[in-house]
Order: sequence, then structure tokens, then C-alpha cells
Amino acid sequence: MENEIIETKKRRWPKRVFIIVLILTFFIIYIHKIEPSFITTKEYAITNSKIPPSFEGFKIAHFSDIHFGRTTNENEIKTIVKKINEMKPDIVVFTGDLFDPYITLSKENETFLEEQLSTIHSTLGNYAILGDHDYEQKDVYQNIMNNANFQILENNIPIYYKGTTPIYLKGISSNQEISLSSSKNKEYQITLCHEPAIFDDIYTNSDLVLAGHSLGGLIRLPFTNGLFKFDKTNNYILGEYKKENSTLIVSNGIGTENLSIRLGNPPTINLYRLYNN
Repeated sequence: MENEIIETKKRRWPKRVFIIVLILTFFIIYIHKIEPSFITTKEYAITNSKIPPSFEGFKIAHFSDIHFGRTTNENEIKTIVKKINEMKPDIVVFTGDLFDPYITLSKENETFLEEQLSTIHSTLGNYAILGDHDYEQKDVYQNIMNNANFQILENNIPIYYKGTTPIYLKGISSNQEISLSSSKNKEYQITLCHEPAIFDDIYTNSDLVLAGHSLGGLIRLPFTNGLFKFDKTNNYILGEYKKENSTLIVSNGIGTENLSIRLGNPPTINLYRLYNN
């Protein structure tokens, strides 16, 4: 009888090992291949009495941190373009890191990015800033974005929509000196930045700040705020934060960095709709 039990256990052991190996293999494939390519969308309603009534329902599509060539390939770029165009945005904003620091792009890659990004359509215009990794290939980045009809923002510009009262859009690229006025504009101010940590420096001059960089911490487990932080000074990892009358929204981005994985944190394109109180 004992020999039969031992034999039964011996026969079960290889099956258990096989099941464990199968589960681990699927898990590795999922975090490395499946979730990083599963591009989602998330919508926010932005309500503020400073938003002109003429901007009621105004749509902003926001994407960030492509890190092309790591887990973001040509198929993902085409998906990004398709999803943004389906949103029918009034403006599109990109908050930096088109490039990955460990990937060398070919001329064919650059041409592909230009051609695809140029097919992103909006009512009023497409805007971009430089992320920290874009500065390593600044000239290439600027050529791609300019040829793709993205305006690289360095100053404050007015945006008009169905009326004569504007909102203002400002860009602060990585490594750019922060220039602040002494008080917040009476007009509604949107600021694009790459590193969300600068929110602490600019919130008094911005009504809405849109950022990226953090990638949502890549791996998000219950009761955690992302396991990987690329900037030790950054307490803003993903989603919506408020400080006085200012709102920061941090995109979890599209690509990956250092670790080519995502878990509980799919790549996302944000859509914001503006409303007056």
C-alpha cells in the first residue's frame, strides 16, 4: 500500500512541475509581450469655472513616453494613431520620451515615425515637448516632430475655440529653465511637462498640468503606488493629484524603460474633456 502511494506521488510530481512551469511561462509572456502591447484609453472630465463657456466639451488627447523600439514597435504606433483619431480631439499633446536611451533608430525608423505621427488629426493642432531622453537625440526628435506637424512648445500660446476668449497652453521640456510669472493668469492655463515632480514648482501658475515620465511605476500591485520609480524626487506616479486650485494628471505612458515589462498598468492614452462650472 505504501509503495502504491509513493508511486502515485512520483507520477504527480512531474505534472505539478509542468503546470508550474506553464504558469510561469505564461506570466513572463504576459508581462513582457501582452500587457505592454495592450493599449487602452482613459477619459477625464476637467471642470473649472475659468474654462470659457465656448470650450464646453473641448477634447484633448494626451499620450506620452513611447520609448520606441523597446516594447513599443510599429504595430503599437499604428494603434496609437488609430485610437487618437477615433477620439476626434480638438488638440493632441505629447509629453516627451519618443526615444529609448538603449535603442538606436535607423533612418527607416525615423521615417516611419514621421509618416505615422503625421497622420494624427486634430481640429486645432498637435503639440509636443521634449522628455529627458529626447535631449540625447534632440535634432532627430525635433526633425521627426516638426515633419509630423507637431509644434514643439517652449512658450505660452493662446488657444481659441468657438469664441474670442482663449485658454493658454504652455510647454516645459526637460532641462528647460522654469519661468514663472508672479501670479496665475486670469485665463485658464494648461501646462505640459515631462517630469511630474516639477508640479510643486508650477502649480501656483497652472490650472491643469499634464505630465508623463513615471510610466505608472511599470508594475502596480494592490496597495502599492508602482514598484519602480525612475526619479527619487517624484511622488507623482500615476493619475490625478490636486494642490490648491491646480490639478496634475500623470499619464502612465505607452512604452517601458529599463525593465521591458508591465503588470496591472497597461499603456494608456488619456482623453480630457473641458467643462465650465
